[in-house]
Amino acid sequence: MQQDTPQVDQTARTIAENVYAAYMRQAEGGRHPQTEQTLVTRLIEAIRPEVPGGTPRDIIDAANGALDAWEQQQGGGGGPRVTALNRADGSVGVSAT
Repeated sequence: MQQDTPQVDQTARTIAENVYAAYMRQAEGGRHPQTEQTLVTRLIEAIRPEVPGGTPRDIIDAANGALDAWEQQQGGGGGPRVTALNRADGSVGVSAT
């Protein structure tokens, strides 16, 4: 089924999954098992519009905006944020805020 996924959608998903993984490695406290699906979906929704023509900074800002909104909804804040993006493979760097 992945071969049917448009490239923009696949790129957004790859970046979102990498953001989630990097975020969770540095975030404090436990997360509910449904966190991954919900947060990855929100990251995809934020990142996807920026993928076709946006700069890496646009994508980073979109991802960080989704993380900000997520933390506010969860009653927390101040977790790690995306600081670098490699568009070629979707890898990201994060650091504590």
